[in-house]
Formats: sequence, C-alpha cells, structure tokens
Amino acid sequence: MEIIFDHNADKNNKIEKSIEKFLSKVQTLEKKLKIPIVIFQDGVNNSYYIKCSIFTSVVWNLFDFDARLTIDSPESFRANRELLLNNKTYLKMKEDAMDGREFNDIIVEFNSSYNPAKPLKIWGGQHRAHAILEAKNDKERYHGFRIFFDLEKKQRAELALISNTNISVSTDTFDRMLEETMFGDVLRKWCQKIGFLSSSEDFPDVGSKSDKITVKLARSFIVNYYSGKDQGMKIKIDEIDKNVYEPYLVQTGVIIDPNYKKIIEEYGNNILVDKDLLEAGKAYNKLHKTQQNAVKNNPNIQNRKSFRNKALVESVICGWSYVVGLLQCNKGRLKNLYNISNTSSKILDPLNAQEMSKFKHDSDPPTYRGLGTRSSLKDRQRVAQVFLARSLYGTQILDKKLLNKAVSQVVGLLTMKKGYVPNA
Repeated sequence: MEIIFDHNADKNNKIEKSIEKFLSKVQTLEKKLKIPIVIFQDGVNNSYYIKCSIFTSVVWNLFDFDARLTIDSPESFRANRELLLNNKTYLKMKEDAMDGREFNDIIVEFNSSYNPAKPLKIWGGQHRAHAILEAKNDKERYHGFRIFFDLEKKQRAELALISNTNISVSTDTFDRMLEETMFGDVLRKWCQKIGFLSSSEDFPDVGSKSDKITVKLARSFIVNYYSGKDQGMKIKIDEIDKNVYEPYLVQTGVIIDPNYKKIIEEYGNNILVDKDLLEAGKAYNKLHKTQQNAVKNNPNIQNRKSFRNKALVESVICGWSYVVGLLQCNKGRLKNLYNISNTSSKILDPLNAQEMSKFKHDSDPPTYRGLGTRSSLKDRQRVAQVFLARSLYGTQILDKKLLNKAVSQVVGLLTMKKGYVPNA
C-alpha cells in the first residue's frame, strides 16, 4: 500500500521501514481499503507518527499498559497511572464500549524491543484502551489511533506529558517523568536505599494522597543537605546559632529546578555512596516512621494525616535537611539532632505535631496557621531554627518552650537585620 510523507514531515527511510513493519503485523482499516498512509512529524520534538483505525479484536492482545521511558530498563518509569476501574467515568466508558462506541486518538508507540508480544505501548488513553479490552462482544468497532515510531527517550517523555494534559495529572507525576528522563533512576535508588521507598517501589503519582516521599521532597532534601553543608564550612562553629538560614524548596512541575540540576550534575551517582548523606536520610526516615507510629498508636493524639506525616511537610523536611548539612562540621550536635526520634510521657510524638499546629508567636498575625504547616520561607526559617536549637541538647523534646525560644531567635535576628524603623 502507498505510504507518503506529509509536506511538513522530513522524509526518513528508517521511519518508513518501521511503518512498513507495523503494517505487516497489524491489520488496519486503511490497509484493508488500500487507503494511503500519511506520515506526520511533530513540529516540536520531531517525532514521527501515523493516524489509523484498528478493529477491536485486532488490538485486544497488542496493548501494553506498562510503557517504559527507558526501554532497556525493567525498573523504568511506568508511564500510566493506576487504572481507576471503579471510577464512574470509567464505568460509563466501559458501558459505552460494550454498546459499540468507537474511541479515537488513543496514543501508542509501536515498539517490539521489550514485551514483543504486545508492541502497542500506550502513552495516552489508557482508560479508553482498557474499556476496549473489557468490551469483548459482538459489537466490534474500528478505533482511532495515533501511532509513534522510533522514539528517543526525550521524545517519549514529552509524549507522555502531552498525552495526559487533557486530564488531571498531578505535578508529582510530571516530576517523576522528568526526573527519569533527565537524570535516570539515581534519586529513586537513593530513596530506596535509605528506606523512603521499598526496593521495588516508585514515587507516588499524587503525593497528597500518599504517605510516601515525592520527587519534590526528595530533591529538596538533597539540595538542602548540600547547601547547608556548604554554608557550615564557611562559618565558625561559635557563629552557627547567630544566623537566620533559608532552607530551599525546589521548583516543580514541567521544569527542572536549576539548583537541583546543578547538584545532581556535580554529584550524580555519588549520592548513592555518600555515607553522611545516607546517614542523614536514614535518620530522617526513622523520624518519619516514628512520627507515624506514635500518632497512629496513641489515643491521646488526634490521628490526623497532617500529624502522622508531619515529617513530609515541605518546611519540616527542608529545615531538617538544611540543619543536618550545616552540622556536618559538628558531630556532637549532629548526634543530638539524630536522637530527635525519642519521645516522653508528656510529648508522645517526636515532632509534637499537635503543639506545632497551634503554635503562634507574639509577632504573628491572627491568620497564622501554626509552625511547620506551610511551605513559605518564613516557616522554613523557623523550623530550621527549631532543629538547630534541638541539636544543643541530648534529650530535649520539642516542647512549647523550645519552639517559642527558637522562633523568637529568628524573629529577633530578622528584626536586628532590618534595623531601626522610625514610627514602626
């Protein structure tokens, strides 16, 4: 059958052969009716694709829902999120498929280099594809596909992103895609090594619905650790408590944070063998687990998710990791901070989440929602000072007195830095 390149597509013999291979293996409506196949080329990432229609019974056994960004890595990012098979929208979609509805613009990649029995790797329209699979009946229809060929890794990642912009895709999912595309799996391996993730686990699709660390939080931990460590090497030990520090929250979404990019390009796989960083991560994971168990198992603490996952609040993880980096030059105080998992009969959870949630300094407005509840710089500064103050003591708990002392220190230092303001 005739294969032609669209006027906006550069002629490419390799692509043409790949499409011929596809047509030799998959029966399409165009092939049956001898309709010419047009090869298109994306104007942004130069990827090649065709549009065609395939009969239900033909695609039943060809779909692969586990598309990979890195085709030679079984541990690569799984493009499709969890199928919501009990969602009302999906159930209606399934019902429509059983009644003979035709679905269109399902986005797949023809790739037989892995799982060759299922060469149609789904990047967009996973629920429509699954509905087709479940609607095995006599009312078969032709469904419309955009099929991509010979994709490079970056093209594959962008395809995964644009294929999902028509539905609600979380920022955490975008972060996960871009992380693997740009840097591979080093961040995930680091989180698995210290216990944030299990050995076969990936970052969650939606962090707010999970008790797991996200790409954003893991990036922030590493950036702050190295930033704090760098700062600690520049100041004298007796000057550590006389400064206000600014823990950094990485940018997220469809961009790579420049500070994180710089650190990963500098350290790369070395983060997997940096003993001090690994120790810091394991200590924080222990704190997170202890906090979760304390809230879950003690009837005297309100079992709120915000209390259980206090260690996953952005200001808390940023403040803690920055101070840990800062104290790499003072192992005594660092050890004190690592002992923060200890509790007492009065303070039942190590982060004292309930007290933090209602904490308010005299200088705070009535709308202030509590310490360590927001991601703002103000909260990150304060939480860092709390952990810095905690590092002065071997067994001190985060009680109201320590919280107030630490925050007052920040407020005072910032006021002094601002200087005298007439009529203030």
